[in-house]
Amino acid sequence: MNIRELEQLIHNVIPKHTAESWDNVGLLIGDTSTEVTGILTTLDCTVEVIDEAIEQGINTIICHHPLIFSGIKQINAGGYGNVIRHAIKHDIQLIAMHTNLDNYKYGVSYMIGKQIGLKAQTILLRASSKLCKLQLFVPNDYTSQVKDALSQIGVGQIGEYSHCFYTSEGTGEFMPSSSANPFVGKNGEVHYEKEMKVECVFEPHLKQQVENVITNVHPYETPAYDIFEYDVPAEYGTGTIGIVDRMTVRTFAQRLKETLNIPSVKVIGDLNAEVSSVSIIGGAGVSYMDQIVERADVFLTGDIKYHEAHDLLMKGQIAIDIGHYSEYVMKDGLKAIIQNMLPEIKVIASSTNTNPFKEV
Repeated sequence: MNIRELEQLIHNVIPKHTAESWDNVGLLIGDTSTEVTGILTTLDCTVEVIDEAIEQGINTIICHHPLIFSGIKQINAGGYGNVIRHAIKHDIQLIAMHTNLDNYKYGVSYMIGKQIGLKAQTILLRASSKLCKLQLFVPNDYTSQVKDALSQIGVGQIGEYSHCFYTSEGTGEFMPSSSANPFVGKNGEVHYEKEMKVECVFEPHLKQQVENVITNVHPYETPAYDIFEYDVPAEYGTGTIGIVDRMTVRTFAQRLKETLNIPSVKVIGDLNAEVSSVSIIGGAGVSYMDQIVERADVFLTGDIKYHEAHDLLMKGQIAIDIGHYSEYVMKDGLKAIIQNMLPEIKVIASSTNTNPFKEV
């Protein structure tokens, strides 16, 4: 399997287009034709992580935080240049899965929730997405061929179900002009043909591929079809929400330290209050404050600033800052996802601690 095939497989499950517009995801360093010798999952890509991959005989690193985020004018020795140069020197391929992994329904926040024993998890802030609906008229004998071709490019995918089509039978009617080259019927005569109306949905980014399939596979010279676009609740979004056994905030905070293996957490709110519902946005999620207030008894995220903590207090929202590095659980979480896709490929979760902070 080469890098191009790996990316296609991963993005079929965790789509690249679900990343935020400002993000930088996908192949950051490498060659799409390179054969994958193994995969190392990591939160951050550092020189030490690259050395770990080399020692393991692995040439592909998948990181959560993009090493290359904004415009780069030089790649010189020093700073991030050292990391980029080290990767290139040892022919290491680097793929970033950042906000597309955050927005995945089983993504980073879900992984944190699973680590702390959160039950009945659902998406906290479900995104709204565009969806297209196709209505296509096909002669009966060609219906299966056309549906199969559409299904192969991802049309008719609804949640965990593929090849979702609805067909209804009717009669098509048309009269070819003298200059037409009809598949059935005669020029200048009205023709009646038993046809199936095929209906299905697809992601808007597939529209050009859908039209290409119709042009190439449909037997008619001029196929009849309609494509409509509308808004639907997406199968992805920000954060997760679930429940735990009722306990005090103090007890829950202590449990977080143990289950996440972190030395400390910062609590905002009454330590003696009881909680049972928990919302989580991995990384730095306090910018969603107004949207998460009162959704759960306690809100978990990282990088909460002093004045933001006061804002949470004023809104009556108990919160616990679990630090940005709590996202490290994605290493094992992503490893499990990829290993399930590719049981024949060597996949390892990095053992390198990339937390820039040291507790004293």
